[in-house]
Amino acid sequence: MMDKSVEHRWRAPQVIVPPPGPNSRLYLEREKRLFSKSWHTDKDVPFIVRRKKGWILEDVDGNRFIDTATGWASTPLGAAHEEVTQATVDALWESGVECTDYVTFAHLFPLAEKLVAISPERLTRVAPDTTGTEAVECAVRLMREASGRPFVITFYGGFHGGNYGTGGAGPLEPSVTRGIKQFVGGYIHAPYPYCYRCPFKLSHPKCDLWCLDTIENTILRYETTADQIAGLLIEPVEGEAGVIIPPDDYFPRLRELCDKYGWYLCADEVQTGFGRTGKMFCLEHWGVEPDVMPLAKALSGGALPIAAVLGSEELLANCELYLGGTFAWHPAACAGALKSIEVMERERVLDHVAELERHAVDRLGPLVRRYEIVGDVRIKGLYIALEFVKDKVSKEPVPALTREIHLGCIRRGLVPVHEQGLWWLRLYPALNMPRDTFALACDVVEEAIEEVSREHGLGVV
Repeated sequence: MMDKSVEHRWRAPQVIVPPPGPNSRLYLEREKRLFSKSWHTDKDVPFIVRRKKGWILEDVDGNRFIDTATGWASTPLGAAHEEVTQATVDALWESGVECTDYVTFAHLFPLAEKLVAISPERLTRVAPDTTGTEAVECAVRLMREASGRPFVITFYGGFHGGNYGTGGAGPLEPSVTRGIKQFVGGYIHAPYPYCYRCPFKLSHPKCDLWCLDTIENTILRYETTADQIAGLLIEPVEGEAGVIIPPDDYFPRLRELCDKYGWYLCADEVQTGFGRTGKMFCLEHWGVEPDVMPLAKALSGGALPIAAVLGSEELLANCELYLGGTFAWHPAACAGALKSIEVMERERVLDHVAELERHAVDRLGPLVRRYEIVGDVRIKGLYIALEFVKDKVSKEPVPALTREIHLGCIRRGLVPVHEQGLWWLRLYPALNMPRDTFALACDVVEEAIEEVSREHGLGVV
């Protein structure tokens, strides 16, 4: 166990030199010389990390920051969790690296059995994989193979990965599908229930989910027939689009639609899975079971990369597609993933998520009334986004001011999730982050919002 002085060091932010400090600047220059332009241009986090522990990042200049990026939601128990790391290291000493679809290790079986046990009832089998992108690609192939149908319906604002197959599936924004869209077919896009910016200018519940009705009213009328659609690929909450949370009646009706036409429902839980939204899997909030469910990110417990596709007997029992790959379900990755689930259950982490969610609602929710620039605050467990606008009537996006708020957070010792050109800020804290640390993170967010609001003469109540 760490002594109290070291433990405190890894709980408290401290910015001793404005980032980027001199050492970070040297690294950033090296980065420009060494890596592709897309890797280094307009850095959203303007410093270089030296090490990371729990919920604190330390840069090469000695600054410490509260981490609410958590490896893009991949370190659910904080960085380098002692039990998860130890289990991973022990298994690595035992196994080294192996292509486990050829030489199978015993380490795979306890994890597979655990995933089936904690997942929705109709998901009875596992297809091992390495990353979320590959897992979603696998799920799409499974739906098409089992149904013999070519088309998959996906949703505007979705992000399912960055290769050709999944990049074409997720129409998050044109920059993501550039160089992909023109070469990849087989996807039909439908509107997601983004109620704050409804494309039909309706409001829920009076709209009666018109966005969902467009699948029958528009897609099946003008694009293709129902017997050409293999299934639906959807995020239960759209993360990259700004934590877009659907109304409670949306997914039950979506499941009914799939059952009506014999379509598979694929819930992409790569980012929402393993407690991020307050349930082990996000669809549990609405009592809906998918037919196939890609998993990754938090499945690793913050250790080694690992992914999986959970599927029904119909999809996986007799599937002969080649899935997985050389590093799929590395034995040490399996050990770390299994230990992470064990810790979450033993320490009742989901109860802690519910407590922090209540604090987020109480602390961040009122910012909509307090600041003209805050258009919407969306919270599902510890999946949190604040959307920024010029004013509440026009809802005009303000990406430049959002970036100022983001950098203001960093100057104060907090690293949120923000990408250049977007007008929302996201928080993905560790699910076991101490309440006082999370409360401080919320305080920093408001301080940065207030500073930008006052500097630009925007309304502050």
